[in-house]
Amino acid sequence: MSDSEHKRRRAQTVKILKMVALGVFLVGIGAVPPPWAIPRIIRELTSKDTQENRRRLRRKILDLKNQGYIAENASSYVMTERGKKIMDEEDLWELKIPMPKLWAGAWNLIVFDIPAEKSRFRIPFIRHLQNLGLVFYQRSVWIYPHPMKDEVRKIANFYRISTHISFITATSIDGASTLKRKFKIA
Repeated sequence: MSDSEHKRRRAQTVKILKMVALGVFLVGIGAVPPPWAIPRIIRELTSKDTQENRRRLRRKILDLKNQGYIAENASSYVMTERGKKIMDEEDLWELKIPMPKLWAGAWNLIVFDIPAEKSRFRIPFIRHLQNLGLVFYQRSVWIYPHPMKDEVRKIANFYRISTHISFITATSIDGASTLKRKFKIA
């Protein structure tokens, strides 16, 4: 499966999980309340309201149930702990660091030493740092010109590695002119 296909499927999974969280889907024949909303919800998940797309949607809901992301609860579907974890991770990808208008003149570094038993979290953690806009400075050291402690702490808490990271604020740093150009600050 290509990377773009994986991203498309994950996006659809997240949309369905969000709808489950809102209580949109009912157990039974895959109906969505109220009946007049069915075409709109299907269009939200696909591009057109067709029988084929309705069948695919029912299949996707069944797949999510079989994978343990959702469960039946009397008359509706509810999100399981596994589904909630997916949603929490998706929220992390949407994190943004607030940008002050002026640079305070301090560099914010994150330093981490993730132990071997938690090494599977290292690459996802680094990808989140990149997604936030942090730049690799040295091995296990990332840098950013603005405060980002809260956002990075949320990510570290999600992966249960917060005890293995440290934050440093520095006013002077080697390679500052290159970093200033990279971050487009004066």
